[in-house]
Amino acid sequence: MQHSKFSFHRELGGLEVLHNIDKQEDFGRHSHSGYTLALVDSGAQRFYRSGGEHLASQHSVILINAEQVHDCRKASNGKSSYRSLYPTPELFNQLLGDGKAIAPFFHDAVVHDRALAALMDTTFNVLECDTSVLEKQSQLITLLSYLSNRQGKVTFDTKTPSVKQRITTARHFLLDNLFEDVSLDSLASLVGMSPFYFIRVFKAHTGLTPHAFQIQHRLNHAKALLRSGKSVSHAALSVGFYDQSHFNRHFKKNMGITPSQYSKAC
Repeated sequence: MQHSKFSFHRELGGLEVLHNIDKQEDFGRHSHSGYTLALVDSGAQRFYRSGGEHLASQHSVILINAEQVHDCRKASNGKSSYRSLYPTPELFNQLLGDGKAIAPFFHDAVVHDRALAALMDTTFNVLECDTSVLEKQSQLITLLSYLSNRQGKVTFDTKTPSVKQRITTARHFLLDNLFEDVSLDSLASLVGMSPFYFIRVFKAHTGLTPHAFQIQHRLNHAKALLRSGKSVSHAALSVGFYDQSHFNRHFKKNMGITPSQYSKAC
């Protein structure tokens, strides 16, 4: 039986996300004000775009430009499901160059790219989780940057003293407020940049996104607490992780072992 799940993310510039599970109905020709970026989870979808017909099989990615007329029809027997998100051109513009660049145009309607499919799957999962705004914003940036880079490199200056100084200010703010739920908007506003330009420049200077930087330093504090004999639950709560499974996942990804294993080894 067909079931649809829709979510609206105000903190991500009004991003719309749709999950069509066991899709049965066909959609006639229409368009959206935002891009359509869809991951086919099972089955296949046939659709019209750019004057021609296209077939998207399982694990492929559908790319439809903003305002581009298209339709969508089930093209396989059995279960057919997909997840899609609809970022606006304005969101891409912010990402590509401090709000001044031109949003990309996707020439290919269907893309077979395992790395992109995996990245989209991760993004959908993060957007669905009860996690911090910074993590959701950072994950979306990673996805949109990957897509944008396929349309040509965007050059921006990361070497001027003013940019370096502003990134240093942001780093100090994150460290001073390490255990707070800091948003990307507040960080960008602090240094006078658009959120999506800021995250690109921050990563260019530090090697990490703001969210990854925050997590890394939280984990450093957690390890010190574990070494001092504190429990795993105490360490997790003390450094801003209110979900212990979330803490365990990040810790193991960083260290290769669980917090309990680390604590016992110390």
